[in-house]
Amino acid sequence: MTFETVENWALHAYADGELEGDERKAMERLLAENDDARKALAAINYQKSELRKTFGAVVHEPVPQVLLATAQMRLKRNTWSYAAMAASVALLLIGGTAGWFSALESGAAQNISMARRALVAHQVYSSEQRHMVEVAASDQDHLQKWLSKRVGTDFQIPNLEVAGFPLLGGRLLAAENSPAGQLMYEAVDKRRLTIFVAANPSGKDEAVQWIWSDKLVTCFWREGKLALAVTGEMSDEEMTALAKTIYDQMDVKS
Repeated sequence: MTFETVENWALHAYADGELEGDERKAMERLLAENDDARKALAAINYQKSELRKTFGAVVHEPVPQVLLATAQMRLKRNTWSYAAMAASVALLLIGGTAGWFSALESGAAQNISMARRALVAHQVYSSEQRHMVEVAASDQDHLQKWLSKRVGTDFQIPNLEVAGFPLLGGRLLAAENSPAGQLMYEAVDKRRLTIFVAANPSGKDEAVQWIWSDKLVTCFWREGKLALAVTGEMSDEEMTALAKTIYDQMDVKS
């Protein structure tokens, strides 16, 4: 194992204590020998520390009954509208103000964790100018096959050019216990949009939910075999339209 060949998700898995046996021993040897690997692990641990600072207090706050009732509503296919999406929203405020987890459903904590990872990954990579993606849009066929294989589900990379967000490319990331992918798009005004793509092993659909952090908004849901989170700096209305386009193009049921 070398740092050039080790995959991003493996470092995240090590940081989470999820590598065992020979994989863990190999990672420990790499970290002992390679300064770049140690720096990458330190960056991951820093991100985790910042997440704990940001969300630690929020997780213990009571959930208002009106939000619980909203969170339990389900979004039905072919009825996507701004009103329908708003009805399924589970509000979570992130940052300097109070917030609520929209939970009490079996997958809620996992959904929030995925959304946090998506938001942090967007903040980290969308600010990059030279290394924002691992595989460029010019090699889209390879990118799609590679990420589909690693995520474990074939999916189509959404075409958002009509919406003003051409594809820049993508990279491999980590979900909770498995690989995930990040697709990055950029508008003419240089705003970047990212799609976090992970597997949904349970196959259980989860209604659209939202989180906000400063100027960023993340919209996330589970549909068929995929769990998706879309992040960008834009109005709720613009995110709604983009999320619907992505939702329709990435419908993976079987």
